[in-house]
Amino acid sequence: MDDPQFQQHGGPHAAEHRPHRRPIHHTLFFWIAASFLLAAMATYVLTSNLSSAPGTKPVPAALP
Repeated sequence: MDDPQFQQHGGPHAAEHRPHRRPIHHTLFFWIAASFLLAAMATYVLTSNLSSAPGTKPVPAALP
């Protein structure tokens, strides 16, 4: 009775044949990408929006 031709589709045996997937936060790629995103956000915030070069005045958004 364990032969696949005798099993119903969608019955209790359907859940056993799903492929095993690791959660995304368990992969190395996720943590590398997350660290790059956090570094980019920290750079953006700590450099005052990357609006000016060191030693120069920020340019106003609209000139009078």
